[in-house]
Amino acid sequence: MARTPRPRPADEAQVRLTPRSLERLKAVVLDANAYGHARPDLDQLSRWAQRLAGMEIETWVPEPVAWEWAEHLARDWQVLKGAASSERKRLQSAGLDVPAPAGYVTRDDVIAAVLENLAKIPNVKVIKLTGRSAIEGLKDQVLLRPPAKHKGAEDPAKATKTGASDSAWLRDVLELAAPEEILIVTSDGDVRAAFEAWKKPVPNLRTLAELRPTLFDLSVDDGHARSAIIRYLAARLPADQQDEDALDIGRIVGLEAAFTRKLEEDDTGLSSLSSYGASVTGIVALAGIGVVRVEAGQSAEQVPSDRRRSPTDPGTANRETADAMVFFLATGEATIQGLLHGGDPEVAVVPISNVLVRANLTFQFADGVITSMSADTDATAMLLERAFDESHEAEIDLVDALNTVPGIALEEGALEERQRFDIPGTSAYVDIDVSRDGEDWTAEINLWHGDDDEEELVGTIGMECEYNADTWWGGSRDGFQGPDAYPVAVYGNDLHERHGIWSLPAWLLNHITWPRFPVLATEAQPATTDDKLAET
Repeated sequence: MARTPRPRPADEAQVRLTPRSLERLKAVVLDANAYGHARPDLDQLSRWAQRLAGMEIETWVPEPVAWEWAEHLARDWQVLKGAASSERKRLQSAGLDVPAPAGYVTRDDVIAAVLENLAKIPNVKVIKLTGRSAIEGLKDQVLLRPPAKHKGAEDPAKATKTGASDSAWLRDVLELAAPEEILIVTSDGDVRAAFEAWKKPVPNLRTLAELRPTLFDLSVDDGHARSAIIRYLAARLPADQQDEDALDIGRIVGLEAAFTRKLEEDDTGLSSLSSYGASVTGIVALAGIGVVRVEAGQSAEQVPSDRRRSPTDPGTANRETADAMVFFLATGEATIQGLLHGGDPEVAVVPISNVLVRANLTFQFADGVITSMSADTDATAMLLERAFDESHEAEIDLVDALNTVPGIALEEGALEERQRFDIPGTSAYVDIDVSRDGEDWTAEINLWHGDDDEEELVGTIGMECEYNADTWWGGSRDGFQGPDAYPVAVYGNDLHERHGIWSLPAWLLNHITWPRFPVLATEAQPATTDDKLAET
């Protein structure tokens, strides 16, 4: 007895979608013959839909497909009922008491039950047949407009016209999504023939056995993890830390000590200020992402050999863990008490608008999608500088801040006059131009999307660092230099200006389009194998 060979790893690599195709994918659509014999396995379909939903991909069953499944199952029920009736009569002829089998009474009851069971499956969307599509599909079949065809006999006079059902539901699907946004599970060439007849791009076509390696058998690397973490956090910001449902990055410590030090540094001797508590009140924006470490995981039901699992079984989600150091722009408030000129103490709550929070977070992935986040340790809050004693200190701060944007790798030391950095996994790149006038300098940052042939300027931001002559105390001969001689100012639309230098990487992270499935520079783009469906 011949055996069908299992797909080799090379075959699985060929059917796997490219990251760009995965990024565009909106829905997986099932043809009537997706299960080969046109009898669905609804339990398996439920598990497919659940796993696809975890990747933010919908599962669609066109209504004519559901009808065809129901009709085939009703036919099976009639065969079973007839066989059971014959056997029951034989047993009764022998004097045995054999009760009539309970269950469905009519064929219509079976059809209704199948459609009801299908409609109850979570994450499965039945695409209703519209009147317009039904009419066009029927016209295709009656008039034999492609993709309709004869079937069943070589003589056209004796053959049956077919194609109305496929033509109709494909039209409805195309009203909801473009060809590149769908993957159709089918086992023949009729779907391809329809798109070619309509002169439309052929969508991704796969058999059910190819669906798992096409979509799910992937691993998270640090490039994918960084992009996913940025998307995950940005979607949840800003967040009020006093809200129980806010983004939980763990306990935040350090702000009270930092604020107290700042009060002591700013003390002019004219007043006596004391802090009685400072805390972070809000997370404003994602400001940077540092080292990401990915720990490979296993499927929850991973078995020693794939031979134990049917190729058409969806399996269970591939689970992995990533740890990341993440930076946030934040706000806070402090309660202070002042004693002015020996008078009565005054208590006030003052806002703090220049807070940076560093957190070590752990992210759980299932099939490349983040499912949960937790904090490894306490997060640390610090106050951002708005002025520096030396010009080069501001440069160091800018380098440290911008290097938390994936793809930007500025070297320590003086900034070069012009540098360009491609953002991995995206179509974006960043130009940084630096101009100098003595110790004063300006850095202008341009964010571009696209390539050299077709590029678009997303926006321009920058910062200026100029000497403040008012920080020189005393005369020109007997004076001395005071602190904070080089204040910095940032410019650009949508900047969190109060956070100074760190508002620049925050702006970049917010304006770069981060894909769900980034293409890495070293990643080969596999070819697909749906051409073989055209041969069936």
